[in-house]
Amino acid sequence: MNKVKIDILLPYWGEFELLKRAIGSVLEQTETGWRLQIFDDHYPSLEASKYCTELHDERIIYYRHKKNIGVTENFNFALQKATADYCVLLGCDDKMLPSYAETALANIGDADFYQPGVEVIDENDNVYLPLGDRIKKLLQPTRSGQLSGEKVATSLSNGNWLYFPSILWKTSTIKRYRFDSSYTITQDVMLELNIIKDGGILFFDKNITFQYRRFTKSLSSTGISSGTRFKEEEKVYAHFASQFKAMGWRKAARASTIHITSRLHQLIARL
Repeated sequence: MNKVKIDILLPYWGEFELLKRAIGSVLEQTETGWRLQIFDDHYPSLEASKYCTELHDERIIYYRHKKNIGVTENFNFALQKATADYCVLLGCDDKMLPSYAETALANIGDADFYQPGVEVIDENDNVYLPLGDRIKKLLQPTRSGQLSGEKVATSLSNGNWLYFPSILWKTSTIKRYRFDSSYTITQDVMLELNIIKDGGILFFDKNITFQYRRFTKSLSSTGISSGTRFKEEEKVYAHFASQFKAMGWRKAARASTIHITSRLHQLIARL
C-alpha cells in the first residue's frame, strides 16, 4: 500500500447513488496515496456498508454510527480519524476530477488550505452556473497563488467564494480548530476566517479539478427559506467584525460589518 498522503474524509447522509459517484471519483484519482474514510451518520439504509465491503479496497474504511449524531459532530468525529499530512472533507454527493489530489498536493506548498478551481453540477451531473455561483466566480481572485492577511479576510467577508467540500487542508492546521455545533450552516465560514485571522495561508488555484453538486430543485434551501442561514451569517460576521477591529484590520472589519453579498442574498430571497 502506498504511503497515505491524503485522508479523504466523507461524512455520509443522503442518496446512495450519489455516494457511489463520489466514491467512484476517488477511485479514479491519478494520485494513489489516499485513504478514503466514510462516516455513515446512521442513514436508514445499509446499501453503503454493503457496497464498500464489496469494493475490496484496503484504502477504503467504513464507519457507521450507532445513532445519528448530526452534521457538525460527524465532521468533528471524522477529523479525529485523520492522520495523513493532508485531508479533505468531501461532500457525499460531490465529485473529484481525476487530477484533484495530484494537483492539490503539487500546489499547496506551505499553505494551510488549498482551494481548487470548481465547476458546479446538477443532480444529473450536468455542468451549469446558477446566479449564486456566478457571483462567487466574480468575487474570486483573477489568478492562482497564495493569499493571507487582511486582504483575503476582507475579500471573504464581502462574500464567501470558497467551496468547503473541495478544500484540501493541512491536517495539523484544521485539527487546531473544531466545528462549532451551535452553527448548523456556517461552520465553514467560522473555520476559514479563524484560520486567516490567526495568520494562516490560503492557496487559490484556478485550475478546475472538482465538481460541486448543487441541486436545481433546491436552489432555495431550507436554511434560506427558514431564515436560519441569514441569522447565522449575521452572528458570524458580527463576531469577526469585532475581532478584525481589535486587530486593526479596518477594511476587513468594515467588510464583515456590511457583509454585502449576504445582505443582497437575503434581500433577493425575500422577493
